[in-house]
Amino acid sequence: MKKPFSSSKFFERLSRRDLLLGASSGVAVTLAGATLPAWSETPQAAAKRSLSPGSMPKAWSSEEFRRRWQNVRQAMKENRFDCLIVPQHSSQTMIHDRQDGDADVQYLAGIPAGWVIIPAEGKITAISSRVGSLLADKRPIPGLVLTTLFAENAPDIEVRFTEEEGLWSPSIIDSLKEKKLDRARIGVGSIANIFRNTEGSVTYTTYDRIQKAFPQAQFESAADILWRIKLVHSAEEIAVLEKATEVSEAGVQAMMDTARPGSVHRDVWLKMYGAMVQASGERPWRLSISARGSGNASFGFPLDDVFAGGQILGQECSGSVLGYGSQVNHSVLLGSPAPTDWAPAGQYCLDLFHELMDRVAPGKSVKEFCDFCGDKLKARGVAKPGGVLIHSGGLSDLPRCGPGRMEGGDDLVFQAGMVFDLKPSVPVKQTPTPAEFGDSIVVTEKGARRLGKRKMELITLGA
Repeated sequence: MKKPFSSSKFFERLSRRDLLLGASSGVAVTLAGATLPAWSETPQAAAKRSLSPGSMPKAWSSEEFRRRWQNVRQAMKENRFDCLIVPQHSSQTMIHDRQDGDADVQYLAGIPAGWVIIPAEGKITAISSRVGSLLADKRPIPGLVLTTLFAENAPDIEVRFTEEEGLWSPSIIDSLKEKKLDRARIGVGSIANIFRNTEGSVTYTTYDRIQKAFPQAQFESAADILWRIKLVHSAEEIAVLEKATEVSEAGVQAMMDTARPGSVHRDVWLKMYGAMVQASGERPWRLSISARGSGNASFGFPLDDVFAGGQILGQECSGSVLGYGSQVNHSVLLGSPAPTDWAPAGQYCLDLFHELMDRVAPGKSVKEFCDFCGDKLKARGVAKPGGVLIHSGGLSDLPRCGPGRMEGGDDLVFQAGMVFDLKPSVPVKQTPTPAEFGDSIVVTEKGARRLGKRKMELITLGA
């Protein structure tokens, strides 16, 4: 049986998921569970599922963290790095995404640290100031649980707290000196060429001070090491992403229950958001719904729009479990009259989704896969296919690819363990909103498997 890291009595009162909630809101939150059946399930099956925070995984196992570190160190060895220093803000996402900005450090340390230092051998060091503020008075926060790597008896990792908020360089320099890395070849994460953040996110002041403290060390970019490792998920991560997909579908179910002609965008959005929070205990990674264009056209905000009959409502709906997001998409028609092209375009999108599923297999080119989708869209009259067809699941910092868009490079291939939202988008003539049907899938040795449970079909709400 897998066990999380043991910890002191204080930390036995705290969980990583609740820390993320507390860090974002500043308060401890207790949420009641809610049974949110998917429309394709029987009431009995839905009752058995019973999504609630209590039904979610509580923490990553120690085995999972050690697997990650082992893979990172193997990649360091292959790239001849003696040490890796990884900052927060590994990926600066667009305005409509949740911007925790610490994907790499969360992946490596399980806490919102400022930097993580991984030597080729020896103890890993996480440097934090935000978590340190919770410890100042040594008093537990009611309802807040933190079970991470703070264990006093964990031999693999230590956590150091900065004396001043945002003052990272002294602790980094001290740690590197203690590890005797004065002449080392040191890889730096997030220094440049990060997905959707070309100039990186390493602060000049911190980096300049570190370089001056180690004039004989060699510093080089190691930006691509972590994303390549994170792209292939373990069985434990896949199980969490499957749970996150259930949470996402709970959000879509809430939309099905509330969206009608005459309903207000804000009311529907809040119902969806609340359903996902109640299902997992975490704020969603992403929630954007729109009848004005593609699902992301509202930039993730609740608006005062009133939905009208005959509109198509799209969405990007991504719940969160242990900080991992897993997006789903399911366009619906609101009432009538239906746009003439809605049924043909919607069915074309559904058929394309299944056709693309059948083409997923380990070793196959992602670029050729996206080009095939582009050709299918051209065959239906789309002049310049584009957008995101593949949206990687996890911490929202991995490649997003589509026709004419290849984050990660033309050499990227499908690998068993990859998880992503496969979401083709087909324009509907004479309307601003396309048909978008997507689900998170996992690549297996035999092909692809959907993580979602709902039936993929055309649906009209409030007919």
